[in-house]
Amino acid sequence: MSFSKKSKRIAKKKTSKTSEKAAVAELTEEEKPTLSQTFATLRICLRYGESTASIFTRLFKLLENTNLVRILKVLPDDELGRLLPMLAERLTRLRVEMSEIPELCSISNKMGVKELRQVRHCEVAQDKTKLSGNSSSCNLQLLGELLPLLEVLNVHAAIVAPFPDNFRNLQSLMLRQGIHQLVLDQICAHCPQLQKLLLRNESSESLDAKNLLKCFQLKELQMPLMLRSPQAVCYLTHLQHLSLQRLQLWPGMDWLPNIKEILSAKRCQLRVLSFDGSWLVTPLDLSLLQLGYCWGLQELLLSNCKLADLTSQPELPLSCRRFGLRGCKLNRPLRYFRNIAQVQLLELHDCQLASDGRPFLQYMILQRQRQPAFAPLLLRFSQSTPMRAELAGWTARYRQEKSAWLKVIELEEGLHTWQQPIGTITMTFGKPIDHMPELDLGGSARKIDPQQQQQQRKRAARDTPSHVRHVQQSPGDWARTDELRGDVPLAEILLGANGSALCAASASSANTQMDV
Repeated sequence: MSFSKKSKRIAKKKTSKTSEKAAVAELTEEEKPTLSQTFATLRICLRYGESTASIFTRLFKLLENTNLVRILKVLPDDELGRLLPMLAERLTRLRVEMSEIPELCSISNKMGVKELRQVRHCEVAQDKTKLSGNSSSCNLQLLGELLPLLEVLNVHAAIVAPFPDNFRNLQSLMLRQGIHQLVLDQICAHCPQLQKLLLRNESSESLDAKNLLKCFQLKELQMPLMLRSPQAVCYLTHLQHLSLQRLQLWPGMDWLPNIKEILSAKRCQLRVLSFDGSWLVTPLDLSLLQLGYCWGLQELLLSNCKLADLTSQPELPLSCRRFGLRGCKLNRPLRYFRNIAQVQLLELHDCQLASDGRPFLQYMILQRQRQPAFAPLLLRFSQSTPMRAELAGWTARYRQEKSAWLKVIELEEGLHTWQQPIGTITMTFGKPIDHMPELDLGGSARKIDPQQQQQQRKRAARDTPSHVRHVQQSPGDWARTDELRGDVPLAEILLGANGSALCAASASSANTQMDV
C-alpha cells in the first residue's frame, strides 16, 4: 500500500472520529433542558421533594450554568426560604450579570443567608445597560461579601478603581475588559494569593508591572505587550506561563526590548516560545531574539509571521527539539533550516517557502546526512503543494532508504498541532538549568566488574609484546588516587608496583656509568 493511500485512510479514520464526537456533543446539547423546563422542575421539587433527594443535585448543576438571579426573582418567598439554605450548602459555581449583583445580595439577606460559602468559581457577565465605574466597583464589593471563599473570578464587564479588598482568597482573576494602572496596583495589594492573572489593555497607556512582585505566587500571567518595568516579571520565581498580547498593530519594533529583556533574564528557565505575528508591521528578524543563549529552550513555534532576510545566521540552542511554522512566509527558507541538527521535529503548515530551484525535501536529506544528527528528522507538513508533489514522486524503497535521516508525514488540512492566540507571545518556563550535570567520572573505574577486569587483563596481556608487558598497569591501579603523594616517585605512581624496580634499575645503571 502506498504512503498516500495510508495517509488517506488515516485521515478518514480521524474524520469519522471527529464526526462521532460532534454527534455526541450535539446530542448532549439537545438533551440539555431549557430554562423554563428547569424552572418548572425546580418548583415541583421545592413543593413535594425532600431536601436529600438526588434530583436537587442535578438541578443545582444546571443552575450553576444558568443565570440564577432570573429564577430567584420569580420564586415565591416560601420556596425561596427553602431553596437558599440548600444553595448555601451545595452551590459551587455562580453566573451573574454585573447589574444583578445587588439584587442577588438583597434576596439572600431577605432569606437570612448572608454568605454562599461553598461557591469557588464566579463568572460576572457584561450587562446590556451601561454602568458607571462607581456602581460596578460597589457591585464587586457586594459580591466579595456574599462569596467570602471565592477562588476564581472571571469578569467580562469593565471595572474601574477602587478594586475591592475582600477578595483575599482569590487565586485566579480574569478581567476581559481594559483596566487602568490604579486598578492593577490595587489588585496586587488586595489579592496576595493570586496564582493566575489575565489582564487586557488596548489603550495608549502602558501598564507598569512593578507591583506584580506582591503577587509572588503567580504561576500564569497574561499582560499587555507594551509594558513598563518588564523586569518585575523576571523575579516571579513560581511563574510557569507568560503571555503578552496586543490586538492592534504593533508599534514597529518598540516591543522588542521588553521581549529581549525577559528572554535574557529567563533564558535558563524558558522551555517553549510561541510567537504569533498577525499584527506585525515589519518582518520578524529571528536572530534579534538571541535564542541561542536560551539553553533550556525545547520548542519554538511561530505562526503568521513574515520572516526577514537575515543579516546573520539564526541560531537555535542545542536543547531545541521542535521547530514549528504555521502561516509563515520565508523568502530564504533554506537558511533557517541549515543548522538544525539538534531538531527532531520540524512542522510546516500553510507556509509560503520561496524556492531556489532545488527540491526542498531532497535538500533536507542532504543537510541531515552532513550533520552530526543522533536521530532522523520528523517533518510534518500540510497545505503545501510543492512538498506534496515531491513526496508523491518518492518510491516506497527510496522512502525507506532515506528514513534514517528524514521521515515525512502529511497531515490533514485544518488539523493544527498547536493553538496560538492572535497577536500573542507566549512563554512557558520550567526549572532553571543553571548548573553543570553531575557526572561521576572517577567512579567508573571502581565499578568495573571483577570478571570483566580479569578478562581485560588477559586480553591486554595476549595482545601486548613480551618486551613491554612488564611495564603495563592494571585498570585498578589507575583508581588508587589516594597514593598520589609527594614522596612517591613519579615512575612508581604511573607504573604501579613495577615502577620501584624500574627506578632501582635506572639508579644502578646511572651509578655504574659514573664509576666507569
